Amino acid sequence: MHKIVEEYLRHHNQIEEAQLNKKEFVMDIPSISFQTAEESMILLKEYFLKNNSIYISKHPRFASYPEHSHHFLELNYVYSGKSIQYINGRREIIRQGEVLLMDRGSSHSLGEHGEDDILINIIFPNDKVDIDWLSSLNDKNSVLFNFLAQTMATRSRKEYLIFRCSENEHVQMILDQMIDKYFIEPVFANEIISLYIPILFTELIGNCKYDFYEEKKDKTNHQVVIDTLKLIERDYANLSLESAAQQLGYNKNYLSNIIKKKTNETFSELLTKQRMKQAKFLIEGSTLSISSIIEMVGLKNRSHFYKQFKEAYDALPNAFRKNKKEAAPKV
Repeated sequence: MHKIVEEYLRHHNQIEEAQLNKKEFVMDIPSISFQTAEESMILLKEYFLKNNSIYISKHPRFASYPEHSHHFLELNYVYSGKSIQYINGRREIIRQGEVLLMDRGSSHSLGEHGEDDILINIIFPNDKVDIDWLSSLNDKNSVLFNFLAQTMATRSRKEYLIFRCSENEHVQMILDQMIDKYFIEPVFANEIISLYIPILFTELIGNCKYDFYEEKKDKTNHQVVIDTLKLIERDYANLSLESAAQQLGYNKNYLSNIIKKKTNETFSELLTKQRMKQAKFLIEGSTLSISSIIEMVGLKNRSHFYKQFKEAYDALPNAFRKNKKEAAPKV
């Protein structure tokens, strides 16, 4: 990060000095930026996203922050230290390098941040920048994320994701660049930062572990689905409904019914989808024989594999590999 920005983030601003001296919360935003409802603040996108610009700010330290909700998608990045938050009533600790993503409707309050606890708020313009949009970035590449994204997009907006990415240097670099551009390069900064957004989320989704939370009555059933989808992504080559049910400790009929109800697909369909994606990856990126690939993804019937692959990608495996080679740029 640029030295000037680093100094700005660690410097005590006027609000922080006031909170440090008074030992209590001092309002840091004007009254036109929020409305009150049932003793809770609702932050308005009309203020924070005026002129369709990205909004980045440092969260004020030295006092707890009252509960509030949003009319927009918000990302919190812990640049330094940690952030203790109460999101939809649930206590969370987000540590240095980790990212919290809250969908519209989520409410949270924040504990007191100390000297080294630097939290960056990033707010995105445009209603299209929501979970549907995030899902399109990872279209068909993660059974689990597609399910979570769909759930977040279609149910009440009280969900959030925490990306446990403290060891991912690429995420830190991308966020540092976004913050740098925002604070030291006002000319075209909004446009430049906008280009970083899909890169950031592609890295988060593809290469970071994440925790997902939602508020709803059938939370236990939802966890069953999450655990099952994790198994499918990890053990697709050797997995069956029976073995999945045994590993998770459920009756196989119960597991099958929950999967169908929550994803609109059968266990077998989800397993096949994962196997075909892995087969496609191997066909595109390796010189392994089709027979070897069939065995690696857990299938034995060659004709059955060819039929499933054709249905998934509208081409037989050898033709698919040939087309990809011909389309590749010549070196």
